Order: sequence, then C-alpha cells, then structure tokens
Amino acid sequence: MKTITKNLLAFSIGLIALTIAFRFSLSTMLQNRLFGSVWIVATIYGILIFIIGWIFGKKEKMNLPLYDIGFRFHLATYIICNLIAEIWHLIGLQSEYENVRILHLTVIYWGIGLLIHFIIYLVTRKNAIKGIEKSEIFE
Repeated sequence: MKTITKNLLAFSIGLIALTIAFRFSLSTMLQNRLFGSVWIVATIYGILIFIIGWIFGKKEKMNLPLYDIGFRFHLATYIICNLIAEIWHLIGLQSEYENVRILHLTVIYWGIGLLIHFIIYLVTRKNAIKGIEKSEIFE
C-alpha cells in the first residue's frame, strides 16, 4: 500500500474515532442541558481535526509527486463527519435538543466551502508540476 494511501487511511481512522467521541459527547451534553460546554467540546474537536489533518497532510506532502493543498483531507473530513452525523440521527442517538435541520444546513454550508476549496485546488494544481511552479521550470 502506498504511503499516500496509508496516510489518508490513518487520518480517516483517527477522524472516525474522534467524530464518534464528539457526537457522543455532544448528544450527552445537550441531553443534560450543558449547553455552554458544547462550545468547548466543539472547539476542541475542531482543533484536533485540524491538527491531525495538518500532521498527515505534511507527511503526505513529502511523498506526493503532485501539488496538493489538503483537498483530499478536507474531502475525507467532510464525508466522514457528515456521514457519521447522519447515521447518528438515523439510528436515533441524538439528543432531544438536536435538530436534523441544523445538520443538513451544516452539510450545505460546509459543502459550499468544500466546493470553493476544490476550485482553488484545481487552479493551483493546474499551475504547478510536482509542486514546482511552471514559471520556475520554463524560465
């Protein structure tokens, strides 16, 4: 298995574990009306996801022959986090204070951000060869 695939797989496994722990904590805190604590847990969750994405992204950059701005990790995060959240609601593990409408709005807004990231990824990838700007190669 290529190092690139191993990095993304390891990231995804860590993300799945973090997301399940987050969903459990979120639902438990909301059910117990600890609304202020939810922000703390959500902030920690977001920071941890960013850190593991950064770490694995840097590892992948060393082995990746193409220029990449972390789009694969952003896409994996989008799919895993939203899929787990949808499944969480489908099997009824959510708190009575969680609204599936908010989840769907998050999917839409995050999807718009992901689309913007994809466009930036395509533009930057088009202008680079193996991480080297075309202007540096053909001067």
